[in-house]
Amino acid sequence: MKRHHTAAALLLVAGMALSPFLQPADFEVTGPDGRRILLKDDGSWRYVEGKDKEGAKDKPDDKPKDTGEAILRLERKTEVGADCRYGLRLVNNLRYEIRSIAPTFAAHRANGVVYDSVLAIFQSIRPGDTQYREIQFRGITCQDIARVQVVGSDRCVMGDLDRFSVADGKCLAQLRVQASDVVRFDK
Repeated sequence: MKRHHTAAALLLVAGMALSPFLQPADFEVTGPDGRRILLKDDGSWRYVEGKDKEGAKDKPDDKPKDTGEAILRLERKTEVGADCRYGLRLVNNLRYEIRSIAPTFAAHRANGVVYDSVLAIFQSIRPGDTQYREIQFRGITCQDIARVQVVGSDRCVMGDLDRFSVADGKCLAQLRVQASDVVRFDK
């Protein structure tokens, strides 16, 4: 019987010695904005390197990131007879000038069918500046347009992308399309 107690005691001591290695541990991840975040095993988190948010529990800020990207907004619509005109604003929060970008916009009917596509050209927008453009879909009223979608922008001149680059969606990837109260607006 003494032998069983000794074996049980050894197992208990070994289990206690190994228990810190078997418990979940805190670990670090890098957030979308590049900051390091410490995820704790109790479900809380905090920023590393002096940007702590002590006591924050479930998730980091839900505030949209507006720096380091170009933001495309659809701001207004105007009925022009049998046509519909939309006002667009491109905000350059990138660290470099947008020398040229020409996104294509598609007008969708409520049944999902694309009625028409038009192009808008934005040029020479320095960091921190904005530029306003208007697009017009001919032969369709604003009430018949259920969605305006940014469908392409194959060529641009900004940052590492130039007019000789085959962009394959890289230009469009530089734009964040902001939702609009005017009409459904997305990529």
